[in-house]
Amino acid sequence: MMKKVKNEDHFDIVEDHYFTATELEKSSAIWPVRLGMDISKTSCHVGPKAVPYFYFIFVLEGQAEFIYQHKRQRVQRSDLFCFFPHHAHEYYTDQANPLQKVWIAFEGPKSLALLERIGIKPSSPFMANAVSEEILVLISNLFSIVHDSNRQGSDLARLITLHQIFEELSRNTSDALRSFAGSDYWLQQGKDYIDMHYCDRITIEQIAEHVGVDRAHFSRKFHSTFLISPAKYLQNLKINEAKRLLDQTTYNLSIIAQSIGYTDLSTFSKAFKKTAGIPPREYRFRHQSRQEIRTANA
Repeated sequence: MMKKVKNEDHFDIVEDHYFTATELEKSSAIWPVRLGMDISKTSCHVGPKAVPYFYFIFVLEGQAEFIYQHKRQRVQRSDLFCFFPHHAHEYYTDQANPLQKVWIAFEGPKSLALLERIGIKPSSPFMANAVSEEILVLISNLFSIVHDSNRQGSDLARLITLHQIFEELSRNTSDALRSFAGSDYWLQQGKDYIDMHYCDRITIEQIAEHVGVDRAHFSRKFHSTFLISPAKYLQNLKINEAKRLLDQTTYNLSIIAQSIGYTDLSTFSKAFKKTAGIPPREYRFRHQSRQEIRTANA
């Protein structure tokens, strides 16, 4: 959907597009929800206000002073500022240098991880000279997609272009800045690795090695951040999958144990009872009994 608004508040809104995320987009790391461009009429004060999504603000021309988390940041042509959802912000535009900006709002489960890759986090949401010629071309491509009647509904085109913008921004981010913003990015990588490979025979040592830290440090940081040890988190994922297999299949216990990464039935049964409170055979019997009762009462 697209709307054009003139002379709204302090800005001439040149374009304003809203997107409804498709199933393909929602299965991605991030997806766009809004795209627009405006020009400030004169010096003005906007906010304080909060937004529901992540917002990239690309400064095309002019100057402004952004206030975010009690910090002030002067922005000018080619700078990038990021608003984080539900964090209040405000800014003052410059009368002598009217602000012209493009905004791209986005959301998705990997938004924070991708922002860290380009050196941005809530405490450091600013990038100087980020709007390169390559970024301008990609922004133009995004507008072209919504202008083309044959491509307006192309969720794949929107996704590709948004990810290319992140890739280009990452290319221009120094290792030092990326390391500063994403100093704990390895922790999320470790959690993602567990989420993906919990049915394999992985160890905490292997996970820590995968993200480049020692086991003790990984375990301490994981526990302090997620309030559960990585070993317990890994075991919970395994046992939850075992419950699903016990509920929904007729596989014997040996097959289920092997399917979730246990080498023998005895180890699996002990781990299951420790986590679920009852042995796996009893768990399956109780589930089947409840199913039979529900069927009889239907």
